[in-house]
Amino acid sequence: PARYHLMTLLLAYVLLPVVLGAPLAVLLPGLGIGGAYFEMLSCLTTTGATLFDRPRLLPDTLHLWRALIGWSGGLMILVTAVAILAPLNLGGFEIGQDGIGLRGGRSGGTIDEASKRILRQAGQIAPVYAGFTGFLALCLIFAGARPFVALCHAMAVLSTSGISPVGGLEGGQSGRLGEMAILPFFLLAVSHRAMSFDLRRGHRLALTDPQIQLMLISVLSVTLLLFLRSFIGAAEIDRQDSPFRALQAIWGSLFTVLSFLTTTGFESPDWRAMQLWSHLPDPGTILLGVAVMGGGIATTAGGVKLLRLYALYRHGLRELDLLVHPSSVARHGQGDRVVSENGPRIAFVFLMLFLVSLGILMIAFSLTGLEFDQSLALGIASLTTTGPAIRTLGGGASYGDLDSWARVLFATGMIVGRMETIVIIALFNPAYWRH
Repeated sequence: PARYHLMTLLLAYVLLPVVLGAPLAVLLPGLGIGGAYFEMLSCLTTTGATLFDRPRLLPDTLHLWRALIGWSGGLMILVTAVAILAPLNLGGFEIGQDGIGLRGGRSGGTIDEASKRILRQAGQIAPVYAGFTGFLALCLIFAGARPFVALCHAMAVLSTSGISPVGGLEGGQSGRLGEMAILPFFLLAVSHRAMSFDLRRGHRLALTDPQIQLMLISVLSVTLLLFLRSFIGAAEIDRQDSPFRALQAIWGSLFTVLSFLTTTGFESPDWRAMQLWSHLPDPGTILLGVAVMGGGIATTAGGVKLLRLYALYRHGLRELDLLVHPSSVARHGQGDRVVSENGPRIAFVFLMLFLVSLGILMIAFSLTGLEFDQSLALGIASLTTTGPAIRTLGGGASYGDLDSWARVLFATGMIVGRMETIVIIALFNPAYWRH
């Protein structure tokens, strides 16, 4: 029965966009059935890759539909992660051993038991998810955004879909105050403990969570690196004496880096201001690397996931210690209690599968006539479900420029990225279910 749960989830991502895309296909005949499918699959997987180059020309009803599908897709991810993937020790739960997930073995129970788990978890998560969305929308309204735009952006942040009816935060009129309101909600995509299923068990969002620790180290380090790069660039053209521009560079880097880490993909307007200050090219490759890291397990974020990277980091420290002290015995601190004994090995396997999937996608994109940098950006954008990552290419690149084969490849990447390669392999591997 557990195999049917995963197959149902896979079929949901493959078939649901056909039904969900009907309104788009009817109201926008020029989009076509394939375009409507691509758009809805992008929303359902919370990728946020859109074919609409000028979103302001579309009616608000279609934008609301896209935002709702993205928001519902985020809720589906949260519920299925706990109700289906956790009992099977998949989706990142195979890494942890203490308080990370439900340790229900690999059976996953019967179909009736899984249905009850889904309903129970949905009843616990949905009110918190909706409450956070409503609260953020109110904050954005108070910051100056139009109510409709505020609601769409709030749903985009909570689901990490990055779907915007105005082409991004720069058109939302909420300014830096709105960005300050959004920033704390990015933490919901960093640690699973922010949602009700852990809060009701006594867990709290804290700095002791290794995912929070790794996020802070990564975001602050990359922000500092980007600021120093911009400052040196500004110094070369004698513009380093502007404190306001420096603060803009820091804030733009901090917000945008955290946004890409959570695979939301929103850019702060100050990100562009930082480039104007330094007269340096867009460091988009760094943002692609941050998106690959991804957010936390059992969250709406995509990517490799922070807990897997933390497991590899702990294992690396242990191996370095063994080089110096071959007979040493490992100490069991907080980090060791979080990661299981086989966690690093499984994390390494997943990382290799991710890189192999990325390599295959890049080769396939190249066969459609795309350049190397385009293939890399599209491969990462699809596998990490970070649709706005196409902006890192510059030059006004958009998904509307892709031919039909490239869209098919990107759609495949979105499904693989959302389901995760290791889950799909487990689904079709008889040995996994025998043992």
